[in-house]
Amino acid sequence: MSLITDLSEKTAVVTGASSGMGERIAHMLGSAGATVFAVARTKEKLEMACHEVVRAGGKAYPVALDVSLPESAVALRQEIGKVSDSLDIVINCAAITIKREIVDLADEEWDEVININAKSVFLMAKYLGPVLFRRNANRGNGKFLTFGSVGSFLGIPLSGVYCASKGAVVQLTRTLAVEWARHLVNVNAICPGYIETPLSSSVLKIGQTYQKVIERIPMRSIGNVDDVAELLMFLVSQRSNYITGATINIDGGLLSAAYTMEVEKGG
Repeated sequence: MSLITDLSEKTAVVTGASSGMGERIAHMLGSAGATVFAVARTKEKLEMACHEVVRAGGKAYPVALDVSLPESAVALRQEIGKVSDSLDIVINCAAITIKREIVDLADEEWDEVININAKSVFLMAKYLGPVLFRRNANRGNGKFLTFGSVGSFLGIPLSGVYCASKGAVVQLTRTLAVEWARHLVNVNAICPGYIETPLSSSVLKIGQTYQKVIERIPMRSIGNVDDVAELLMFLVSQRSNYITGATINIDGGLLSAAYTMEVEKGG
C-alpha cells in the first residue's frame, strides 16, 4: 500500500494502461482516489483493467486509441472534457520493442517503435499540456511523468530502436521540465531497469539473456511493477513539487555498476 493515498480530487491519464506497468499504475492511482482515463489500443483489455480499478473503489474510463496519432490525442482531450474540467496527472507508459539488429530492422519497424515510445509523449505534451496548465491553482502542481529506461543510457543488443526511442524520451522530459516550470507542472522520467512485465519477459527469455542481466545487477534480482508504482505515487504527489527534469533510475544498481561483486555462498 502506497504511503500517498489521497488523490481523490485528481484527474489522471495513463497510456499503456491495458497491461504490465501501466495497468498497475492505473490501479494504484484509482485506488488512491483519482479519476483515471486508461488509454491503450485494445478495448477488451482496457475494460478489464478499468473493472479492476472500479473494484478497488476508484473511477476509471477506458479510452481505446493509438497514442502515436495526433487525432487520438485530440480525441482523448475531448473524452477528458466530458468528465472533468481539469487535468492533474499524465503518465506516459505506452511502449513496445522489436528485437532485431539495426541492419535487419525494417523502416516501418523503426517508425512503429519511435512513434509509440517517443512520438506519443510529444503528442500527449502538445495536446494535454495546455489542459494541465489551465487547472485550478488550488489543485497544486501538475504532474507529467515519462518512462525512460536503462536503454536510455546503455546500448542493449538487438534493441537499437528501443534505446533510441527511450533516449529521446529522456531529453524531451528535460526540455519539457524547463518549459513547463512556469506553469507549475513537474516533468520527470522514471528509468526502470529489468522489471517483471510482459514486455521484459519476452526479452529475458532470449538465449542466455536472463543470466547475463542478473550478473550485471548488484542486487541480483529483477524488479516488480510495485517497485516502480510506489516511486511514481511519490512523484505524482505534492511532496515532490521541487523535483523536475529528473531521471530517476530504479534498476537494482545496474547503471551504477562497472562490474558486480561475487555472491557469497549461502548469502
